[in-house]
Amino acid sequence: MIPPKVKTTLIRNFYFAEAMAMYELYYAPLVSTYPPAQKALTDPGRQEDRPPTWVPLVFHCTELNRLEEIIASGQLKPNQRGFVAFTELPIGELDRMLFRKPGEQQVAIGFPRRYVQSLGLSSVWFLKHNAELRKIVDFYKTVDADRYKQISPFIEELDDVSSFQEVRVTVPLDIGEAVWMLTTLRNSENKTLELPGIHDFETKNGKIAKSFWHRTHQTGILGEWQFTAITKDGSGRVEDFKFLGEYYWREQVMKQQEIAVRLPVDEKQILFESVQLARRNSYSGPWRFVDVAGMIAGLLLSVGENLGKLLPHRLTKEVEALAWVDSDDRLNRNLESSS
Repeated sequence: MIPPKVKTTLIRNFYFAEAMAMYELYYAPLVSTYPPAQKALTDPGRQEDRPPTWVPLVFHCTELNRLEEIIASGQLKPNQRGFVAFTELPIGELDRMLFRKPGEQQVAIGFPRRYVQSLGLSSVWFLKHNAELRKIVDFYKTVDADRYKQISPFIEELDDVSSFQEVRVTVPLDIGEAVWMLTTLRNSENKTLELPGIHDFETKNGKIAKSFWHRTHQTGILGEWQFTAITKDGSGRVEDFKFLGEYYWREQVMKQQEIAVRLPVDEKQILFESVQLARRNSYSGPWRFVDVAGMIAGLLLSVGENLGKLLPHRLTKEVEALAWVDSDDRLNRNLESSS
């Protein structure tokens, strides 16, 4: 058995790791990841073609001062017009959303797209520049007002923000399904991220990936090696699972120390960076994001979980094929070195 909050954390980490593995492919040339493209795109001019703009996560972007209220309610609720809006912009372009409210501190809450899909996600019909279509819409408002009310959350007659690649749903979302939070506010001295209410969120729902909202931080994660730590109790039950990228891993395990070096003229104290072995041994890795997703799937599988039911919003169809199982040396080595 895995404690419920730990299981929730594992599920959230699976979706995050799987999404980041897909983002790595999203920014790679299509010929490096898609076998049919390797045969079709033989012209050198097509070798840098990129995948279509389907993204694994969608983000709800709002003022940072609203986050605590959202977390306290447990839901992301429809606004007065009856919808919750998301952007399908990829993480490398998400900074463009900050332009909406310059000067304000903002937060972006990322959800698996397949979760939002399951709630009736749809793109928005922007009609500002088409007077004839607006006339048709106005006609149906009077002919069948009830049916028009059903679709009105997805129609914008006087605005055009299609550049934000907006999609919407008309029902509340469980904030516990979020897998990543980005904030524009952090302490300038210790780099601590400011996310009002995050302690309450993690107390109830388990840990969530948190980042400073800046393009270099989001894209810098891609291609980084990942490191994991599994904590178990005396009976071997998983009590905690965490993983972090190379940048933060180095902060955890590396240290600088002064060592006297005898130079030709005199002796100098020189700073060397070295590994703190005990801290290094508390982590396993390096892994790719897809490895982390497979590791989590293997942990869940090892305690008898039905991955098809437990991970309904996953992108990988045959998740059992991805999972590291007990017979897989990689999982065994990870568990041994983390225990």
